Amino acid sequence: MPGPAPGGAGGPATDLRSPMLSQLLPELDRIELRAHAAVAGLPESKFHEIPPDGGWSIAQVFEHLCLSNLSYLDGPFPAAVAKSRARGPSAKVWKPSLAGGWLTRLLVEGTRPWPTAKVLEPGPEARPNVVDVFLGSVGRVRALMFEADGFDLGVGFASPVASFVRLNLGDAFRLLVVHSHRHLGQVERTRRAVGM
Repeated sequence: MPGPAPGGAGGPATDLRSPMLSQLLPELDRIELRAHAAVAGLPESKFHEIPPDGGWSIAQVFEHLCLSNLSYLDGPFPAAVAKSRARGPSAKVWKPSLAGGWLTRLLVEGTRPWPTAKVLEPGPEARPNVVDVFLGSVGRVRALMFEADGFDLGVGFASPVASFVRLNLGDAFRLLVVHSHRHLGQVERTRRAVGM
């Protein structure tokens, strides 16, 4: 179950020009370490076990994270970064959009549960190597962060989950990081619930 060895690519936060991305990068890098710790020594049976009170197995939580991250990464996110870069370097100060700010606050770890969009609901079985796939998606987010740094993070696009919701690049980076930590907390709780 564990993915590749820790040690994110990209470089220290001081390499980033954007203050927001500089603050976000350590939280992005912490995802990999936290994911490894969450599955270390976990038997396959416990990885797939539904907790006693119901909900998702650890495998299903990681599948949900894959579905969520890949909806952005295989959807509008790279094109929005390319659009921002095509406009040329920018020193414009990033501000969250109304929807992006609201969604980020909603998804902060420790806040109340919210219904999952149907397109992001995991099936009964997770894909093979689901933790590796999730960590690979985190690496792609990191690479896009460095590509977007120094350009306008206010470039907007439609949410891949709900097309009527408009987000900007900075929103997307924050949402993916905050959402990952929220569900890694769920993985940690589920591990305890199944007796590990």
